[in-house]
Amino acid sequence: MALDIKKANKTTEFTNLSVSKIMASKAVGKDILTRAHATNAAAKTAGLVNGDLYHTAGILKIVYEV
Repeated sequence: MALDIKKANKTTEFTNLSVSKIMASKAVGKDILTRAHATNAAAKTAGLVNGDLYHTAGILKIVYEV
């Protein structure tokens, strides 16, 4: 499986095709556009958690544990 998302002790698994469709959706793009952060630390300070997507000057990034 390509991606695991854990919420309230529930894990959902997605296939590569499903993840591709999710990432290509306009809704995801609009959500990421509002998440502009200079660094991983800034994204976490803004409330994003590990695995969340954000961008820095248009470069897509993922919040991670340091």
